[in-house]
Parts: sequence; C-alpha cells; structure tokens
Amino acid sequence: MTTRTSRPAIFLTLLTLLTFFCCVTAKAVADTPPQRNVTEKRLVQVDFSRLIPELFVVSPDSQHVAYGARAEQKQVIIVDGQAGQPYQAILGGTLRFSPDSKRVAYGVQQDRQSFLVVDGKAYKSYAALGAGALRFSPDSQRIAYVVVTDARMRVVVNGTEQPPYPSIVAESLTFSPNSRRLAYGATVDTQMCVVVDGQEGPRYDALVPDSVRFSPDSQRLAYGVRQGKQWSVVLDGKPGQLYDGIGAGSLVFSPNGQRLAYVAQVGKQQVVVVDGQASKPYKGIAVGSLVFSADSQHVAYAANAEAEDTWFVVLDGQAGKPYQAWGTGPIFSPDSQRLAYAAAVHEAKQVVVVDSREGKAYNGIKVGLLAFSPDSRRLAYGAQGDKGWVIVLDEQEGKLHENLLSLGGGKIVFDAPDRFHYLVTRGQDIYVVQEQFK
Repeated sequence: MTTRTSRPAIFLTLLTLLTFFCCVTAKAVADTPPQRNVTEKRLVQVDFSRLIPELFVVSPDSQHVAYGARAEQKQVIIVDGQAGQPYQAILGGTLRFSPDSKRVAYGVQQDRQSFLVVDGKAYKSYAALGAGALRFSPDSQRIAYVVVTDARMRVVVNGTEQPPYPSIVAESLTFSPNSRRLAYGATVDTQMCVVVDGQEGPRYDALVPDSVRFSPDSQRLAYGVRQGKQWSVVLDGKPGQLYDGIGAGSLVFSPNGQRLAYVAQVGKQQVVVVDGQASKPYKGIAVGSLVFSADSQHVAYAANAEAEDTWFVVLDGQAGKPYQAWGTGPIFSPDSQRLAYAAAVHEAKQVVVVDSREGKAYNGIKVGLLAFSPDSRRLAYGAQGDKGWVIVLDEQEGKLHENLLSLGGGKIVFDAPDRFHYLVTRGQDIYVVQEQFK
C-alpha cells in the first residue's frame, strides 16, 4: 500500500531541516575564531616629563587625547598634539571632552582669577571655579559649571548666571538625557535642596554626593538625602525607605525609566534596593558595579561575602561563583541575554567570565576594556600576558602591544559588529588601533 505525504507535512519537514541547518551554521560561525585585520595610526607623541598626570582624558569615542603639560613657568592643554594657550595653572578635575568628542573645556587660573576655556575661547573670569563641577549636556551644546563670587556660589550655563547660594554640591550638577533640564544640590539657610530647572525642591539636612539622577526619558528625578540621622532616596518628590546610608554614585535608573536601583547601608552591611525591595545584606557592594540590562528586566552587581571574604556577581538575586577579588564589570550584552565580568583567581591571576564560563587566566584584565559587539555575538577585552598586552576577541589573542590605554577613559569601541578600535601606547607615542574581522 502506498502512503501519501501531505503538503503541510512536507513543508514542516523542510522547515525543521532548514531551522536545524541555520542553527548549526550559526554555531559554527560563532565557534570559528575570527580572522582579524589590524591597522594603526599614530595619534600623538607625549612628553611624559612634562605631563601633569591628573590632567589626562580620552574622548568618549576613544579617538582623541587631551592632557595638561608644563610649559616653562606655565601650564598648557594639548589636544591631539596641538597646544593651546599657556596659563599660570590649569585647574585639576576640570578637563573635559564633550559627549560627541568634538569639544574640549577646562578651567584655568590667571592673575588671581579663574575662568573657563571652551574650544580655545576664554569665558568670563570669577574669583574661583567649583572643583570638579563642569558638565557638558548630552547633546554637547550646553555647558554648566560652578563659580564663586562674593563668597557665594552659583551655576553658570552657557554664560548665563543662575541665582547664588551659600554653597553648591559640585558632584550633583546634572543635565537630563534630553539636554533640556538641569538639576543640582544647593544650600538654603541651614539645609539643602535640589534645584531643578531653577525651582527649589523640598529641604533636607544633607544631600548624598553624586546622587542626582534623571530617568532616561528625562521625566523622573531621584537623589539621596539625609533626614535626621538616617538616609533615603527621594523619587518623584517622595522620600523612600530610611537607611543608615545611601551609596554615593550608586543610583541607577533602568533604560525604560520605570525601575530604580541603589546601594544602601544597613548597620555595617550593604544591600541593593531595586524597586523599593532590599536584597539580602552583604559585606560590601563594588562601587559602580550596579547595572540594568538593556531590556530593563535584569539587574546585576558585584558583592562581597563577609564569611568567606570572597567576591561574586549577583544576577537577579542569585549569587554566582565566588572569586578572590573583583576586577571589572559586570556588563550586559545589547540583547540582554549575556553577562560578562572580570575577577581574580588563584596566584593573582584574573579571568573574564562570560555566560558563566571562565576564559584563560591572565596576569591582569584592564579595567574598562571589556565590551560586547552591537549584535551581542562577540566579546572583546584587554588582557596582560607574559610578554605584553593583547586584545582578546572571543578568546582569541590579537596583536601584542606594549600597553593598552585605559587611563582617562580609554576603552574598546565597536564601530560595527565586525569592527572596533582602541588606544595603545608605545614609548612616548599613542596610537589608535583599528581591528576588522570576519
């Protein structure tokens, strides 16, 4: 007897085979070591004998370098090898690139007066500038900073002076993501408040430094405050749960702006608070490690266990494998499906852990040099072997370098799924290294 196969059945069979073939092909591509083509371009030669170490920054796109140097009895800022006008002193902590990497600003002191220099142009002079209080807006069009005049402080935005206050919290100066709003902490009488778009908010006993945060849609605002002897986070104008402390710089909004996470102190231990719910207590939380995934569904951070004195990554409340010390990360892939970080293992070696799998042990992993490709398929990081530094791409070591530049914000930047660049040093030269692979 002859059996006839229906057309739908044949279609399903072919679809199954095609899906299997595509999966196998994708796995084969992922498992195949990438073929890498490396090119270099010398960016600048640095005279390290003249370099002022605290005045060294890399642009956000890792294509430009600016630094301070001594010029006889004066100081000067050099951008990609081009020296600006010399001044009596360049103010530490003020050298900045704009987010689009096209502009440079810094504070200077000249003839007992201080003023800002932006794109080579000198702004109005004041008695002093607020240390570390200089911000470009995300669109790079506005610049805000703090000045001192008549024993009072005020914020200046693109040359327009805001009302004066007895003091301003320099680290609190924050533009909204859409660049239209500005917030900062200021003293009013004996208390402090957050000034938003020129309007003073509720007053509190103290403000947590570096805690003022706008949500990604620029509509919501959060910051840490002290009320009496305890601390809390104010979200949308309402104070939350009281704690013994709030971690400076720890407040993080999720990418969709609907969730908020931060580190809080409970006695001698720390917890991570997500959506108002505190985690189990830990000995400590690594500064800057708290992060949301791109889809806002996952939260990860590095924590320290008090009993074993080990470090591990906590992903959605679940602790991972313990390690001797913390390295860098964690970071999520753009598709939110993968997680990577660096940690220390035996004999002072470090490994990068991705998708819960450990890579090769190296003498060191560069802090900040850890990046996923835009399509989430590739992972690159900087590692130190026995002969020098390399960029590891999908566990394949690249060209040997004298040193990888992470100082001042140097990082790996993916320009496309199959192309990235970074900065290296060789002798007194800094190079932009471009890698393309397939």
